[in-house]
Amino acid sequence: MKMKIVNNYFFVVLLSVFFMACGDDNPATPETKVHLKFIPTFNGQPLSIDSVYTNAFGQQLRVENIQFYLSNIYTHNGSDSTLLKQAFLFTLLEPQTLSLNVSPQTFSSLSFGVGVPGSLNKNVDPSQYANSNPLSVQGSNGMFWYWNTGYIFVKVEGRYELTGSPNAPLMDSYAFHLGDDPLYRVLHFNTGNVSLAEGDSRTFNIEVAIDSVFNRPVDSIDLSIDNLTHTTSNFPLAERVTNNFVSAFHLQ
Repeated sequence: MKMKIVNNYFFVVLLSVFFMACGDDNPATPETKVHLKFIPTFNGQPLSIDSVYTNAFGQQLRVENIQFYLSNIYTHNGSDSTLLKQAFLFTLLEPQTLSLNVSPQTFSSLSFGVGVPGSLNKNVDPSQYANSNPLSVQGSNGMFWYWNTGYIFVKVEGRYELTGSPNAPLMDSYAFHLGDDPLYRVLHFNTGNVSLAEGDSRTFNIEVAIDSVFNRPVDSIDLSIDNLTHTTSNFPLAERVTNNFVSAFHLQ
């Protein structure tokens, strides 16, 4: 009887070794990835929420919140386009990387929208999405206007003071909440010829120069006049800040 038990034990061990060996012959398929690393800067230096910056009018400001949607992220190879991600919500006070699983491919440019495209923006119930979706009630993280039935594309918020005096307290707040179909913008970037085989990865560093929001040479923002918009409350300012914000993106 003891001999039979021992033999059965060794039979089980041999089976385990056999199946483990078979598993080694079929390793998991390596993932192919594109990483988009967004790097916030101000005047060419890393953005800091503890820093006080000066705009073109000599006014001092601090940046306390930056949120924005990216949508319809594509790679392009001639007339062929591959959708990588439908929508993603960023909070960008420090570098953030969006890692995307892709199929092996060759491309020469990539594009994405800043904001939410019209087909997904208006007359859409965010409760239809799973909580993990950035367009859902939970996933939108306060970036949906129920009263305006649409998404906030971009938020830039902080504090400022107008005298420019050193160490003066920043007592006043500015808030740019941008979101309406006419404010949706699509950006294109030439990447050069990129070929990704199975298991390859490629990182693209994209600078987001936040100083452009305030100090864009063709349209600097005077915070003594223009410090608040919820889009419909001041659409001209919302359009100006949107144009300044999208000009901040640079592929490095």
